[in-house]
Amino acid sequence: MSEFDIDYQNYDKVFKSSFSIFKNEIMDFLGVDLPEIDSFLETEFSEIETSEERLDLNFRLKDGSILHLEEEADISTKDLIRFASYDLRLYNRYLNKVRTIILCVNGFEESQASFEAGSINYNSLVIDMSKRDGDAKLEEIKNKIDKNEEVNVLELIFLPLMSSKKEMVERVKNTIDLEQQLNLSESKSSKVVAMTLVMSDKFLTEKEISQIWEEYKMVKIFKYAEEKGREKGEKERLKKTAIKLLTKKLQGLSKESKKKIKEQDLEELELIVDNIFEIENEEDLNKYF
Repeated sequence: MSEFDIDYQNYDKVFKSSFSIFKNEIMDFLGVDLPEIDSFLETEFSEIETSEERLDLNFRLKDGSILHLEEEADISTKDLIRFASYDLRLYNRYLNKVRTIILCVNGFEESQASFEAGSINYNSLVIDMSKRDGDAKLEEIKNKIDKNEEVNVLELIFLPLMSSKKEMVERVKNTIDLEQQLNLSESKSSKVVAMTLVMSDKFLTEKEISQIWEEYKMVKIFKYAEEKGREKGEKERLKKTAIKLLTKKLQGLSKESKKKIKEQDLEELELIVDNIFEIENEEDLNKYF
């Protein structure tokens, strides 16, 4: 990892910049009757201890409910208790229905995984990925590419999670090979590969992930994501600075003005801060919105 530090914070940024690739079609692909995804839900719980610093896949659905997506090789009661604890925190924060879907790689006989603990009754929906023949799907997609036929990129993104006789790292590499043959823009191609790795990362070692990124020269998407992350951090800093300085200078700042400042892009925020001495009242401030 000489060129770039591939850590899970960067993974988080990659996912946030790439998940739109599948958000409108994922429900149909998984075969579940749920509303469409509206947005990626950024959720961190500092009080939750975890042995794996991996990305939490949470989404706001069109009806306001929350989709919590997990990938597991096998499902144990211990896993379900962990998911339930996390879901309770989600519910406590947002007070909206939480729907948990588990993509199970090694197979699960029931369509739901659940446990009962007195007054607590926890249920999750299971998608048995082992019932989808990954090797056959790989050949099918190869043939479509050879014939210049349209390929469903979702099938590629989830291909490594389907059943296969190959090891996970080989599945991922085979999938990326196919993705790079698609007639996609460079940006979209990078995002499809990024999504494939994000969905498979739990089943790969950190060394394998790093090797894949270096081998396929995909480090640039991490750099792009890191740049976006820095931009977001700078925006938050400027929002706080603008509000603090204007509140002090104008001896108060209305809720409406504070709201408008928080809605501004980086360039507008820089302009407000640069011209802070020219702003004598909120009417002057409105010229920058």
